[in-house]
Parts: sequence; structure tokens; C-alpha cells
Amino acid sequence: MKKFYLISLFISFFLAFFTKLKTQDVHYSQFFNSCLLENPSNTGLFTGNWRFSNIYRNQWRTISIPFKTIYISFDKNFYIYSENFSFGLTVIDDKSGHLNLKNNKIFLSFSYHKNINYYNLHFGLQGGFVFKQFSQNNITFPSQFDMSIGKFNSNLPNNENSFNFNINYPTLNFGFGIERKTNFFNNYLGFSLFNLNSPNESFLNNNNKLPIKINLQLSTTLKTKYLNITPHIYKSSIRKMNNIIVGIKFDKYTKSTTFKEISFGLFNRNDYQTSNDALILFFSVNIKNLYLGFSYDINISELSKISNYYGAIEISLIFISKSLIPNKITIPCEII
Repeated sequence: MKKFYLISLFISFFLAFFTKLKTQDVHYSQFFNSCLLENPSNTGLFTGNWRFSNIYRNQWRTISIPFKTIYISFDKNFYIYSENFSFGLTVIDDKSGHLNLKNNKIFLSFSYHKNINYYNLHFGLQGGFVFKQFSQNNITFPSQFDMSIGKFNSNLPNNENSFNFNINYPTLNFGFGIERKTNFFNNYLGFSLFNLNSPNESFLNNNNKLPIKINLQLSTTLKTKYLNITPHIYKSSIRKMNNIIVGIKFDKYTKSTTFKEISFGLFNRNDYQTSNDALILFFSVNIKNLYLGFSYDINISELSKISNYYGAIEISLIFISKSLIPNKITIPCEII
């Protein structure tokens, strides 16, 4: 098991420093908290009855109109003939840029969890709709150039009949995860595919089929009496474009009955066509069944000359209810 841990750690850091990120999509630095967005098989993957998650992200406030993204999800476990199933609902609200581009997503997900020979297997299927729109108010077209005043006049007709300012389409996603738990280690590998139905996404009424997006997630937790140490690797790929976040998180148990756990971590994201995009600082506290998290992106790309190293902030709130399944207690039998 130690060998598996060292191999996982090596793979994580190798991918982080030798692969570059080139893609844009709704994403979070706290990828380990936006679970249903990253992998449908994460639905119900927690210890408890149900889970509510909420994450708010605000980016590029110091440069332009900030990008704001809100993630809300609810998932619950249920059992049929002692088999563990889960369902979940995910809602995304994303607003970005000068054009006020809105990207709204709503997904329903179902998953099945099975233990086989010390391995926990997770299978998930997710379907939903994506709604996108942008505002015409802040854009001009060539036909709106007013020669009489020498500048663009938004009151003139734009003569653009091929534009769709509102589009929507269905999407289908699949996810798989595998866990191996021991007394000292908890190893996890997740794999998911998005846009399996190749939906058409275009504001110009042309054929623009979305390619399949592949997400990979690897983590290995070293468990001690008072502290858990978890290196993470997260990779999202569309064709030859990659988004990689790698780092390490520490979970410190406390003796307090109120503050059960304090977590902190450091991550690196490779973004677009640069070697490094941001350093991510993370901190969270566990208050009974409530988890409050905060992360900050320190921009270290070439854009840092303009952003003054300011990137994005994320605030997460997660509540997990207690499990309704009674713990199994083995009563010793004395042989007479």
C-alpha cells in the first residue's frame, strides 16, 4: 500500500508540472467540493443521509467586470434491498464579461455504489440542460457605424439575422470512481465523460458540436491519529486542451466538540498557454455537520502585471446530515 501511495503522489506532481491548461469552462478551485460538477459518480459519495453544497466564485474583479459563478447541489443516499443508490440535483449560475454572458445549467444525477473485495466502486449517470444567453446592449456591429457622427450608434439596426442571443441544449454525462481503504490510506481514482450526446452549441446557427470532456481525479489520503494528509491531482481535458490542478490538503482533528476539524491546503493550477496560472490557498473549518471553506487564487501568470496578482475568491458551504443507517456492532459470543 505504501508503494501505491508513492506512485500516486509521483503521478500527481508529474502531471502538474509537465502539462498546461488551455481550456475554459465553468470550474472551481475547490474541485473537491464541487463534487457533482466534476463526476456524476460522486453523487452520494459521503458519510451521511443527505448533503447540501453551495459555492460562490468571484474572479477578475480588479481587471474588468467580474466573473461570478454559483454552484448549488443536493444529493441523498437511499437503499433498495441493501444496495446503495443515490440521486442528486445540481444548478449552476455563471455570469461573465462585458456582454453579461449567462451560462445556466441544471442536472439530475443518479449513482450506484458497490463494495467488492475491499474496493468501493461508484457508477454515475447525469443528464440535464444548458441555457446560454448574452446581452446585445453592450455590443455593436459594422452596420451600426454612423458616418454622420463618426462613431458607432447602437440605435441603428444591426442587420444581423443569423444571431441567436439565447440557446439551450440537453447534455449527458457519465462517471466512474474506485476507492481502496485501509487503516492508514484512502486511495481514490475518478474518471468522468461529459457531452456524450455531442450537443450543438452555437449562437450563429451553424454546426458546432461540443467535444467530449474528460475529467480525471486522483487522491491518496495518509491517515494518522490527529492529521490527514491528502495530495490531489485534478485534470480536465477537451481534445488537446487541458486544465490541471495539483496540490496537497491537510485535515487537522481537534478535541473541541464544536470545531471538529480544520483544513488547509496549497494548490497550483496550470492555465491556458502559460506554465503557471495561479497558486490556490485553501482553508476550511468543520462546525458539527457544517463545513465552511474559503480559497483564494493568487494570479502568477503573465496577466499578473495587470491583475497585481489578484485572481479569484471562492466561498463554500456544505452541510451533511447524519446517517440514518445504524452502525453494525459485533457482540462477542462466549463458547461454553
